[in-house]
Amino acid sequence: MKNMTVTIVGLGLIGGSIARSLCGKVGKLFAIDKDESVLDFAKKQGLIDKTDQNPLPISDMVILCIYPCAAEQFVKENLHSFKKGAILTDAIGVKTPLMQLYNKLEPDFAYIGGHPMAGREVGGFINSLDNLFEGASFIITACKGATRAQVDKVRQLAMAIGCGRVIETTVENHDRIIAYTSQLPHVIATAMCDTPLLVKHKNYTGGSFEDVTRVAKINEFLWSELFLANKEFLIEEIDRFQHSLERLKSAIANDDKDKLQSILAKVRKDKEMVDNEEA
Repeated sequence: MKNMTVTIVGLGLIGGSIARSLCGKVGKLFAIDKDESVLDFAKKQGLIDKTDQNPLPISDMVILCIYPCAAEQFVKENLHSFKKGAILTDAIGVKTPLMQLYNKLEPDFAYIGGHPMAGREVGGFINSLDNLFEGASFIITACKGATRAQVDKVRQLAMAIGCGRVIETTVENHDRIIAYTSQLPHVIATAMCDTPLLVKHKNYTGGSFEDVTRVAKINEFLWSELFLANKEFLIEEIDRFQHSLERLKSAIANDDKDKLQSILAKVRKDKEMVDNEEA
């Protein structure tokens, strides 16, 4: 990527961490952010290059690190500013809306979605890290017509920021699985903390409570957009989860120890099998 000009849109936690990870690994690294003080700070740190011009027309790759609705608006407003043949990628947790917009607009650049599977409970550039993505998975969802060379550039991006593995899949498959692995846990953590007992639990918790509720310190602006943008798949997962809860609830209510042990044993064996496969 040494000869590429890259622009990051949004220097929050993810965009800032990408900037820190890419610094010195690309030809030119620019950024766009609505907060000029963040841009000035990043420039003073030497993380991004200085320019008084719109960097989009000279950027070989543009990385969107903003909220889903803002990303769609940015593409619409800057559609004719992108360099012909450029690569548009992102770090957004839902892929369908932006891909649908891209297919509708049919621009002369390629949209190759990206999703580094890493984050923190705190946001903003001040909390960005140069090793946030170390060893993480990176998921790619390419548009129809994207060349192998273009997809490989996004693979190189993933490796450059420290990701340990790259997975190529469809937009639908990404959004379906992410509904389960990312969005449902945030729903569960929120529901777990939506109780008067939350303020009374001090000194009554162990690691299990902290593990389940960690992500309840949620960014309500970002996650409400992600939930709504992927609502069909997420509702399916919430329904499935509710069904599982009902099975457990029924076994407990009916003192059905055999049924309860059967459910617990199956889930334990399934989880052990998955963990062993990933080891």
